[in-house]
Amino acid sequence: MRPTTPLDTRRLEAWPEIVACAAALEDARALADDSTRPVDERRDALASLAGAAKDAAMKRAYQAQQKALVARRFRSWSELVSYAGFAVAPFAEELAAASGLDEAGRQKLGSYCVAAHLLDLALDCGEAFRSHDRIYLPGDWLRAAEVAPEDLAKRSARRGLQSVLVRLLDRVDPMMADGFAAAGAISDPALREVAMTEIAERSRLARRLRRRDPLAGPIGLTALDRWAVRFRVRFQRKRGG
Repeated sequence: MRPTTPLDTRRLEAWPEIVACAAALEDARALADDSTRPVDERRDALASLAGAAKDAAMKRAYQAQQKALVARRFRSWSELVSYAGFAVAPFAEELAAASGLDEAGRQKLGSYCVAAHLLDLALDCGEAFRSHDRIYLPGDWLRAAEVAPEDLAKRSARRGLQSVLVRLLDRVDPMMADGFAAAGAISDPALREVAMTEIAERSRLARRLRRRDPLAGPIGLTALDRWAVRFRVRFQRKRGG
């Protein structure tokens, strides 16, 4: 499975608060995914962590993992977005605080964090179902497209599933575009570079997901994608500076 957090912590060593937050979120997801432990035990452990959390955003993140563990399905787009927002809330808050942006800019970075998590869940939709019987896609969209849960266990996506993924990307892409623009206004040059690069990479992954089948195997970046990311970041930096 891909990381829970919207930025790669290997690029964030200069921001230990963000790295620590990311580690806590990864630990929560690892706990939820630990199939060697009974579901009830994992649920109770997450509930205990949520109860002990002093930070409201971290409490919501633990509760989000608890919901994913127990419910395993999401009825609608709004329910899925709510889950994703809770799951990445602590990271989004740490990134916003480090960014130095105004409220509008912080909100755009927060929306990007949600979009990045939704994209990662879509990219791993087959693995999540096969490994944990979880479907991180809107249930009403799947029913409208006549996609059955067992379709996610296959090694190639039917047209209906592809239409659901495109529908999700149509909503995710604008959130990532706004996040990229906001990242370009971060005052710290190093953090600006990290955020812009990662958001541009996620945007390229979204483009590849439109053309590739996530059930057929992992979707990654090509050499051309990485060149396009470097070009986009340089262009935005020059335009902004």
